[in-house]
Amino acid sequence: MQTRTYPDMIVLTRRGGDTLESPHEKPVILPREGDMDPVKHAWCDAFFATQILAEHGLFLSLMMPEELAAEARSEAKRFHQELNSLHEEIANASPPQRSELQSFTGQVIDAVMPFIDYKARMGEAQRTGQLHSFVWPLMFDHMRREAQWYVHRLETLGRGQVEFSRDEVVGNWADLMDEEARFLAHLLDPDEFDLIQKAMQTSQVWRELEKGGMGSVVSASIKEPGTVMQSMSQHPSTDAVMSSALTTLDVQTDVTRGIEAARIKSIIDPRLADHNRREMVKFIDELKRAS
Repeated sequence: MQTRTYPDMIVLTRRGGDTLESPHEKPVILPREGDMDPVKHAWCDAFFATQILAEHGLFLSLMMPEELAAEARSEAKRFHQELNSLHEEIANASPPQRSELQSFTGQVIDAVMPFIDYKARMGEAQRTGQLHSFVWPLMFDHMRREAQWYVHRLETLGRGQVEFSRDEVVGNWADLMDEEARFLAHLLDPDEFDLIQKAMQTSQVWRELEKGGMGSVVSASIKEPGTVMQSMSQHPSTDAVMSSALTTLDVQTDVTRGIEAARIKSIIDPRLADHNRREMVKFIDELKRAS
């Protein structure tokens, strides 16, 4: 299946090129390397954020049984529908004019903010026993902080600022990747011993790298020497953070394919596996552009 083409943008797929290898795969659309046009960045970030957050609504609704959490499930489904509609609107339109930039980013932010509030409310309800679903409190909080990152980026781009701070990028995504590795470990079939162990080792590495600086690299190397050395050997021309990100993407791609082909036993929806892989693609792109 071929994906749409987007002039002046990069379309990233698992195999490269414009062909999607699975019905569950979605492309990541990014500005070209060196492109500092805030309009193009804003359009790409809005495209990505609305797609990812619409899927958050879908996944949350799937983990909320009607019998236990009817109202919360209904809200999640509504956010999925509303954000998916906004995503389709963005996908089918050209990037805005420069004069429309702030109103464009503001429209997306206005659509996302109620979802952030919902995730905070549901996370607290799950923590205190007012809500009984299959969503961990940490997952609600994880999804809330992820949405806040997208809002932060859109606010910055709405002001015409494109630059990334490396410390900010690593601090945000390393934290999220640590948690996603733990989510993976807990969603795999208990018989997947090796993959569960690898997921927990990956979590430890990201937890250390999140601290920033050379000390974090040393700490990660001490606590998970095998994982760090493997990443560096697979991607020797990059630093420890980038090599870990590239290696994690390789693993996520293999896991996604394994789940789709039923080679890996889990309770992971194939759409969630591809969702997590796309987030790592976005992290790597932001890391490359960071100063």
